[in-house]
Amino acid sequence: MSYAAAFVDLDGTVWRGREAIPGAARGLHALREAGVPVVFLTNNTGVRRDEIAARLDGIGLDYDGEPVVTASWASAAYLAEHRPDADVHVMGQDTVEAELEAAGLTVTAEGPADVVVVGYDERVSFARLTAALRAFEPGTVFVATNRDRVTPEEGGPVPGANAFVSAVEGMIEQDPVVVGKPETRMAELAASRVGPDVDVHDCLMVGDNLETDILMGERAGMDTALVLSGVSSREDVAASDVEPTHVIEDLGDVDSLL
Repeated sequence: MSYAAAFVDLDGTVWRGREAIPGAARGLHALREAGVPVVFLTNNTGVRRDEIAARLDGIGLDYDGEPVVTASWASAAYLAEHRPDADVHVMGQDTVEAELEAAGLTVTAEGPADVVVVGYDERVSFARLTAALRAFEPGTVFVATNRDRVTPEEGGPVPGANAFVSAVEGMIEQDPVVVGKPETRMAELAASRVGPDVDVHDCLMVGDNLETDILMGERAGMDTALVLSGVSSREDVAASDVEPTHVIEDLGDVDSLL
């Protein structure tokens, strides 16, 4: 196959915590050698886009200047387009606040807000939950950076953003606007970073999570490749309505699809 681009997930696909996943270097090399543009596409909101480049280099994966789309940056881009004058309350990582401010939005810590953005928040506390609750008033827009259930780490899975999104959702009984995978906004943003004429239908999504990576690709009409190095297993595929186009052991096997 010839693809216009490959959208490559990070956690569970390229790295696990601070370690490269076996096969990741070989897979990235194969994509680059085949002339397939790579976009790193992640729901991880705890790392800045420039930090991703440094981390790739630091674990021996030789970052080559590829575009990076994170759920925090995508959330900022979404609000800059749809609510550019909004006051935004954040229950999430500092990176989310930084991306919002860089996009020209105003971040507020207390009181009512036009928008409340919720994502992974390792500092969650009763006080932070209370501040998020009190930020809502009639008309406040609820935005979730993503709804990942878990994130793979070296020692095993840890709670994902959905733990925090669900806590707020339960308090206010309002469904959030979800920006990250599996929503197709992320795919569209990734395609736009390759070029204005790139169609998502001509791209390949490579990731480890049926519920986010593969479902997003399916919804966007893309070919998908599930790697078995992260969250989802062959047993999960058999039990799921989400059907990846390909199932491979790790990113190193992507050369068989090119």
